[in-house]
Amino acid sequence: MFDKLFVSGVMLVSTLLSGELLAQSKPLTLTFYNWEDFVDQSLIDEWEATTGIKIQQVFYDDEAERNLVLSGNANNQMDVVVVDNPSVKILSGAGHLYPIKKQADRETYWPSACGAYGRQYLWGSFGLVYRKDMLSEVPTGWKSLFNPSPELSGHLGMLGLADELIIPALLSLGYSSNETGEKELREAFELLKVQAQHVRTYEYIYTYVVSHPEQQDVWIAPAYSGDQDGLNQIQGDGLWHYILPEEGTIVWVDCLAISANSRNKEEAQAFIDFLTSKENSARSSETLWVASPYLDTKALVDEEVLNDPTVYLNSKMLDKATLFKSLKGSDMLQRTRIKDALIRYHDSN
Repeated sequence: MFDKLFVSGVMLVSTLLSGELLAQSKPLTLTFYNWEDFVDQSLIDEWEATTGIKIQQVFYDDEAERNLVLSGNANNQMDVVVVDNPSVKILSGAGHLYPIKKQADRETYWPSACGAYGRQYLWGSFGLVYRKDMLSEVPTGWKSLFNPSPELSGHLGMLGLADELIIPALLSLGYSSNETGEKELREAFELLKVQAQHVRTYEYIYTYVVSHPEQQDVWIAPAYSGDQDGLNQIQGDGLWHYILPEEGTIVWVDCLAISANSRNKEEAQAFIDFLTSKENSARSSETLWVASPYLDTKALVDEEVLNDPTVYLNSKMLDKATLFKSLKGSDMLQRTRIKDALIRYHDSN
């Protein structure tokens, strides 16, 4: 679909970058701090060929560790960063991000997601991955994790992060994912404790499989949309499938941001403009099989991707979807304590 769009991409970069930027006295490199395999490599190649500015990618697989890097001395070594929407608010409030130039009016699925310190990049959902070859029945929702069949006992994975651990329990109980009430959190904690005997690991399923590529122990786990593709690349095509739980899903929006101490802020802004242009955002959606946040890309995205309900949620699932929300410090601390207590309980039993 995009073989005729290279010229428009080149014209875009030429417009974005002034002659002053292109006339660097020595080759310039932007450091792009990102999830692994979360950018269309052909766009990187096109950017480098057109501008002469190299992109050095540095990868992370844990948002908390990423936030520590951005809040520490390494902040000045990063230029463009992929940051989840709740963390944009936290990091910008602490002075670790630089304001992003506003775009011309473009409709998005989640208008307020990234604020003034981020540009929407890609979005997706939080659901379940499962091994089709191992399960006799297809799971339908979060309750599959908390009332596991005998065949699933010992084969559950859970995501041991403060939010992602408690959200499935809250949703399976019929509560909001953003619930902060003491009674509701206590119920969720007790449910997670009962479940613990069936859990194989609290490590992020993608990280677990990368570390154990021959594993046959975890058959179902919470995951982010798109994880199934990476899991299948490692363990075999078609083994892992992704579903949206019937109780509802949480939507994540990853934003492109500029490190506050970047030495290359103008070039970083130009790179962000390049990645989020109409044509290039659609290309990213097709290549990565992840949803573009921009409504103007829909006419360019291949229908197979656009019609995949696990990528572009249908109206029914959008009605049940909630954007990941940044909770206040005391509420996040409470969730962190629940997570730590649960993992201690699991490890001691």
